[in-house]
Amino acid sequence: MLDTAPRETLIFRGRCWRFGDNLSIDGDIMPFRFALARETRAEVLRDFCLTAIDAEFPKKVAPGDIVVAGRRFGQGNPHIQGFLGLRALSLGLVVESIPRGSLRNAVNAGVPILPRCPGVTATVETGDELEVDFSTGTFRNLTRGSEQTYFPLPRPLLQTIEMGGWEAHFARRLAAR
Repeated sequence: MLDTAPRETLIFRGRCWRFGDNLSIDGDIMPFRFALARETRAEVLRDFCLTAIDAEFPKKVAPGDIVVAGRRFGQGNPHIQGFLGLRALSLGLVVESIPRGSLRNAVNAGVPILPRCPGVTATVETGDELEVDFSTGTFRNLTRGSEQTYFPLPRPLLQTIEMGGWEAHFARRLAAR
C-alpha cells in the first residue's frame, strides 16, 4: 500500500538527478508491465522507478532528492505507476514541461512537482545540492549559488499533494461528511 501520510512540508532539499527530454511513462520511468498488471503497491514500484535509464537509480536516491527533467516528462499513455514509484521513493519533481495527463497523475500520486520550468535542466547537473519550495516555486541550486522562481501549482492541487495524493484527499473529504 502506498504511504498516503500527509507531508510536513513541501520544501525538499537533496541531490539533483538530471534527465533529458521525452522520457516516456511506460518504459523510461516505469516498465510497462506494471501498467498492464495495474500494480500500485509502493514496495513493488519503487524498486523499478527509472531503472530503464539507470539500473541502480532506486538504490542511489534518498528521500528529499529531486528529479529534474526536460520537456515532455511522462509522455505517452497517462499511467500512474511511474509517479507512484517516485512518491514511494519520496522524490520531488521539477520539469520543463509535462503532458496534462501525466501532471494529473503526479498530483494524484502525491508527488511534489513544478511542471513548467523552461530551461531548468541547463542550470543543474546530477549531484548538485538543490532546495525546492514546491509551494512558492523557489528553486535553489546550492552547489552553484543560483536561484530561480517558477510558477507553483494552484493551492488546491498543492493541498492534494500535501495530503498524500488523491486517496488520502478523498478519505479526508469523505470523513468530513
